[in-house]
Amino acid sequence: PLSRQRYTVLVVDDDPSVLSTYRRLLTREGYRTVIEQDPRRVLDGCYEDRGPDLILLDYRMPGMDGLTLLANLRQRECSARCILLSAYLNDDVRSQATRLGVDQVLEKPVDAGTLRDAISELLPITGPRAAEIAG
Repeated sequence: PLSRQRYTVLVVDDDPSVLSTYRRLLTREGYRTVIEQDPRRVLDGCYEDRGPDLILLDYRMPGMDGLTLLANLRQRECSARCILLSAYLNDDVRSQATRLGVDQVLEKPVDAGTLRDAISELLPITGPRAAEIAG
């Protein structure tokens, strides 16, 4: 089996306590974790060596919402898997998320087990994606 450390997860959320919680959870699960509170800094940094394998993305943030950030990243050819997290979901948000290639939409507050399962489904330890990363 492939180590989860081969995967990078970018977490973008304006709430420092959410970032801290997700970082602890992801680190404990063995993922390389990058956190960012300001979505504009994600666009400025664009994560040098290679982009993230998965983005955990809050929808409602000051300055730029998560789907606007994702649209910008997609224009830059970012093909990372994506989980949108929000307490403010509606049909329009879900429709935009689908158009932008969001893999899963989870309503906040998110149970740790649910999030862990969603991430494991998108970043398998074995299988075709694992072979791609290993190579």
